[in-house]
Amino acid sequence: MNAIDLMDSSVPSFSKTDHAIYEVIRKFPNMFATKSVTELSKDTGFSKPALTRFAQRLGFGGFVEFQYQFAQDLEDNRQRSDAPTNAEVYGGVLKAVEERVGPDQLHRLIDRMETSSHTYLMGYNLARIPAEELNIALQFHPTISSSFPQVDVSQRFTENDLLIIYSAVGGNSYKGLMHEFKVGRNTKPYMVLITTNSKHPLRRNFDEIVVLPTAALGIAGRTILSDTFAFLMFNDMLIEMLPAVR
Repeated sequence: MNAIDLMDSSVPSFSKTDHAIYEVIRKFPNMFATKSVTELSKDTGFSKPALTRFAQRLGFGGFVEFQYQFAQDLEDNRQRSDAPTNAEVYGGVLKAVEERVGPDQLHRLIDRMETSSHTYLMGYNLARIPAEELNIALQFHPTISSSFPQVDVSQRFTENDLLIIYSAVGGNSYKGLMHEFKVGRNTKPYMVLITTNSKHPLRRNFDEIVVLPTAALGIAGRTILSDTFAFLMFNDMLIEMLPAVR
């Protein structure tokens, strides 16, 4: 019973919590292969019963049984002579994004940026890199006003603003902001989520969602930047379509 293959094949049937756990495992496989369920619960925020249920839904008796098999599978993948290199994994992610994202989707987002009063870009941890990159690129286009505010600093929006958030897994850093919009303590702008998680917990808060492909756990192995590479490729395609500066 290969734990990695089981997880990858079960993604379509995962619940919201299962999907969130899977995404964290995919980003930090070694952590899930070595730490105790108590440590993982503390580090990830998932309860111990949730982690146990995740393992049981995959057919294991409990989390310890799942972890033992998962650690074995990770090691077997590393020892495979035909295992893809990191460069091959990342190259596959870039190609998949290029094939997934269409020009109409990019043009709509550019039109939205040009017609909005201001475009705000947010990203936390590894998602900070693509958010900052796009903000820098937009500084060279006088028709688009943009900035990269700190996630934990209060920011006032208007309904004519555009907020683009890059978030691969759960978006815990944005829960406070989403609550402000929900209770009316802050004006809700038009919001776009760029993610690799089709079941992102905060997805219902957004007006538009762009779901990008990324590496499956079974081929990712030692990589932790596949989501970031997907975001950066999306940025490259978007920037390439921006109107030329006159």
